Amino acid sequence: MINLTIAIDDVNPKKDWRIFGDKTEKYLFELNKQFGAKFTLFIPSNHHGDAKLSENKNWVDELLDAGIFELAAHGHFHQTSDKNKFGECEFYELNNPSLVADRLNLLVNEWNSVNYLPHGWRNPGWLASPVSVEALKNTFKYSAIHYEHNRGLDWGTCKTVYGADGIHQTDIKIHNNNAIMFQSHIFGDWNDNVWNEDNFDQFKSSLDYLVTNNEISFVTIKEFVDGKNT
Repeated sequence: MINLTIAIDDVNPKKDWRIFGDKTEKYLFELNKQFGAKFTLFIPSNHHGDAKLSENKNWVDELLDAGIFELAAHGHFHQTSDKNKFGECEFYELNNPSLVADRLNLLVNEWNSVNYLPHGWRNPGWLASPVSVEALKNTFKYSAIHYEHNRGLDWGTCKTVYGADGIHQTDIKIHNNNAIMFQSHIFGDWNDNVWNEDNFDQFKSSLDYLVTNNEISFVTIKEFVDGKNT
């Protein structure tokens, strides 16, 4: 049995990023209908300062009610004070315990306001400072990370889940002993693995091949971490 997870980064309530009412809605629900696919959505709690979860509880509830999404944390702003220096690696820029704690408080308060506490975390921009990791590993049950970008950081008892195969790629690898984690971004022409027609067609072909030649269990990352097969 191979567990297969599908991660989508940067999901937030704004148009083109929200799934519902956007073209991505059709893609994801078609994959669920055809294969039983599930998705872990990595959501900033206030993307770029203009998408507070606390002001979009109905959207959060709609995602949860769909029954095919796990919601996971992906920073608060997903933004830094100096994009030229830090890009959008929010928790890589933060290198002071009090600043990290303050930012995490903002994040947790936003999630609490919609009555949902994410089990999972992914670093915005994939990077995090050692100081940030000390706080993050005590806040979340798992962290979805990349081999190269983690740079030897110690996540303690917070389970690390590796994988970065894009939905547009054909060189697919098994990670974490028996899992495939497909990685994607919800939107942005600066990303190669966004949900567009070409990537959707390629990804559907990949899933066709995988389910024809293997016994596949489609799970969210939380279900994989908890040892639940569907």
